[in-house]
Amino acid sequence: MNFTKITRNQYKELLDKVKFKTFFHEPEWHEFLEKQFKWLKYEYYKYNNEAILSLARLKVFGKDKLISLPFCEYGGPLGENINLEEFKKDVFNEFNENTKGEFDSLKIKIHPAINVGGETSDTSTHWIEGLKNKSEQEIWDSFRKTLKHEIKRAQDQGLVIRKCKSPKELKRFYNLYVANLKRKKTIPYPWRVVQFLCQNPSNELLLAFYRDKIIGGSLFVEYCGFVHYFLSASDYKHRNMRVNYLILWDKIKSLIGRDVIFDFGATPKDSPLYTFKSGWGGKEYPIIVLENEKSPEKLRSSKLRNLFALLPNFLVQKVSSMLIKYRL
Repeated sequence: MNFTKITRNQYKELLDKVKFKTFFHEPEWHEFLEKQFKWLKYEYYKYNNEAILSLARLKVFGKDKLISLPFCEYGGPLGENINLEEFKKDVFNEFNENTKGEFDSLKIKIHPAINVGGETSDTSTHWIEGLKNKSEQEIWDSFRKTLKHEIKRAQDQGLVIRKCKSPKELKRFYNLYVANLKRKKTIPYPWRVVQFLCQNPSNELLLAFYRDKIIGGSLFVEYCGFVHYFLSASDYKHRNMRVNYLILWDKIKSLIGRDVIFDFGATPKDSPLYTFKSGWGGKEYPIIVLENEKSPEKLRSSKLRNLFALLPNFLVQKVSSMLIKYRL
């Protein structure tokens, strides 16, 4: 067998030896999620004695689903010299059916730092590299002309950008995040998940203030030489102030001189968000998604989304822990 099931302790020992990993590969994160969501359980595998793979198992519409990794944009195997084509064939052969003969849905999103095969994908990210050796002017000059205009426009609004300092400010950011996701008819991450991420000392939540009121914020997750633009929210009433433009520019400037890569995060290529992220002068990298074709129905294709969008924000927050599995 190419895949050998291992324990969490064995996985942790092997994880400590790999050169690249993300915050989301850490067992502490997995343990936290298992405590929050009783319907989720992690499994660990060693692949060809060369790599390790973590998968979360859950049931969606009565069918088993395996995801590496839920609650983030990346997953995939960790190790050296992984042949992507062989891994793709082996992983579908291994996990196509479970022991009961029921169909398993499988989804693995491979971080570009792991994928060296040069494949193309409908999902990609943009990285600003070389921050250690670039000046602020060099970075600014690489931006799209319209982007520079929007940043200058935001700078003229009298906004103040600073780190989150209190639980009250964090809760205000979360309320904005829930309102943003509800408007898009998308299930937000539950409060405990966002709280856990924001309280991690390696991560940073930047907030935008207008007349002493929080009108936007962005969460940046840092791991293994990357600073990942992970979550963002803004007050819809102030959408014309371009809050997120200014937060991003402030964050990027703070990284100048550091040996890190700024990662804008996963984006479908046919989305307006792709146009926004591609304007910052970063290099585009594909995010390879391995997913079988018989995945269970997702909530985004259900008429329930329209009903969900009508719920008050406080109720959306209450039901998010129960419904988030349908978004993963």
